[in-house]
Amino acid sequence: SSDMPLRVATRADIPDLFEMLVELATFEKLESEVLINREQFAQDFEDDCFRGFIVIDDETMKAAGMVLYHFTYDCWKGKTMSMDELIVRPEYRKKKYGKLLWAAVAQVAKERGVSHIMWDVLDWNKPAISFYEAVDGVSEAKNDEGFLRYKMSREGIERFVGESSN
Repeated sequence: SSDMPLRVATRADIPDLFEMLVELATFEKLESEVLINREQFAQDFEDDCFRGFIVIDDETMKAAGMVLYHFTYDCWKGKTMSMDELIVRPEYRKKKYGKLLWAAVAQVAKERGVSHIMWDVLDWNKPAISFYEAVDGVSEAKNDEGFLRYKMSREGIERFVGESSN
């Protein structure tokens, strides 16, 4: 519905996006892996290396969550998509923002006709794992050194977008 707090991320959102990125890395105990600064991040956004959606909480008017994504290509399957950094800040959980962000990416995937969406989750992040595995069309594609890689099929994308828009 139109009163939803979700919108396409713009250049003006870069400070919020970058801050949430660092918060997530810190939560994942991987902050030392963040080798990029905010300027580089902003430049890469300008260069269309990635796109995203942001949720502004309707009560606090602060950035509550985000998701970034980029298009990839599989020479056998055609257009694919990577869903990166789906984040909902802890104080905004239980407001369905995670589902909203994921559904926004799935909607883009559906419009663009991508074959599947891929994303990674830390194997100890049980809430995230339950969140993703509860949805039809999501399967574990790979388990690699503490990261689970998930895949959402074209059928899963269609179904998920259909349910989310109701």
